[in-house]
Formats: sequence, C-alpha cells, structure tokens
Amino acid sequence: MKLSNILAVSALTLSQTVFASPLTFELKKGEDECFYTLTSDIDCDITYYFAVQDAPKNDYNINYKIYGPANHQQPIIERANERQGEWAFLGDDKGEYKFCFEGGKTGNKVVDFEIKYDCKQNNDVRSKNREERKKLRNLRDFDSKEDDLQTTLDDSIDTIERQLYSLENDMNYYNTRNSRNHLTVKSTESRIGWFSMYGILLVVGMSAAQILVLQFFFKQSRKSNV
Repeated sequence: MKLSNILAVSALTLSQTVFASPLTFELKKGEDECFYTLTSDIDCDITYYFAVQDAPKNDYNINYKIYGPANHQQPIIERANERQGEWAFLGDDKGEYKFCFEGGKTGNKVVDFEIKYDCKQNNDVRSKNREERKKLRNLRDFDSKEDDLQTTLDDSIDTIERQLYSLENDMNYYNTRNSRNHLTVKSTESRIGWFSMYGILLVVGMSAAQILVLQFFFKQSRKSNV
C-alpha cells in the first residue's frame, strides 16, 4: 500500500463518525490509486466526493470503482467517464471499503477526494424492525420451500428499506445543498447590484475629476499667455 493510501486510512478511521478533510492526490497515467475506509458497524451511510482539478488536454473524465468488505474483486459501484461526483450509499457490511480511481492514457491528473461515514442510524426503528423480522424468521416452522420464500421476501424488504433510507438521505442532502446554493445566488445578486452602483459612481467621479483637471490646465495656459 502506498504512503498516501496509508495516510488516508489513518485519517478516515479515527472515529465512528468520520468527517475527513478533502485529500488532493495525483492520479498518474496508466496507474490505479486506491483509498480505504473502515466502518465500525453495519448499515453505515458512506458519502464520498471527488473532483478532477487539473488534467492534460482537457481530459477531465476518470473511471472509478467501489468495493465492499465482502469482496474486493467485484465492485458494488462502478462509474465511468465522470469529472466529479458527490454521492452516498448504504454500507450493508461492517469492514473495509475500497475506492479505486483508474488513471487515464493522456497524462497525470490532480484529484480532490473525500470520504465520510456515519453509523448512528443503527439504533433507529428501521434496524429494530429488521431484527424483529429475523427473530420471527428463526421461530417459524415452515417446510424448506416456504422458508426459502419467506427468507427471500424478508431479504427483499430489507434491501428496499435500505435503498429508500439511502434515497431519503440523498434527497435531504440535496435539499440542504439547493437551499445553500440559493442563498449564495441571492447574496451574489445583491453584491452585483452594489458593485454596479460603485462602478457607476467611480466612472462619474473619474469623469468629473478629468473635467476639473482639464479646466485647471486651460486656466493656467491662459494666465501664462497674458
């Protein structure tokens, strides 16, 4: 493991709820760069952000894969030809998640990257309901076919529940982000108005100053002629 990756692991696994400062790394041509985060429980919200800041020949798109603790060979998320992204997903398993970025063929790129996760939701009603379903599943005395069907239904419910929860978190995040961006736009519009007024006053002041200077020079030239 590279030194930058070791530092990333240390920074991203300091506490149960991790808020990591963005890392800036160089994605070299033809090479892969991987980073890791270690979740302390199941069903943790994992959020990641990346943006390509510099690239040769305007080739800002990169490919990346995310691997779960159960299998570091088969990615759970795979994206191609993206310049930046800010996404969240639910980490079903406890353990090490790996984020790998693939270097392109045009040259080295500079990428900002951040991972954070939160496992606080494990004590909510959703997890309690899932545990109750598991207990009921163990107490049932069905034949093998009925038991397999019930297990499949329970697993499907769990999956849908996780996806809905992740979608709810994403919607809340984007709603907050949209409100923040709206306030930024309103503040920028206000500043543009004030800057326009200052620009008009500056132009008027410069014009008045030029007129006064020209009048002064004309008066001095008339006095010298007399």
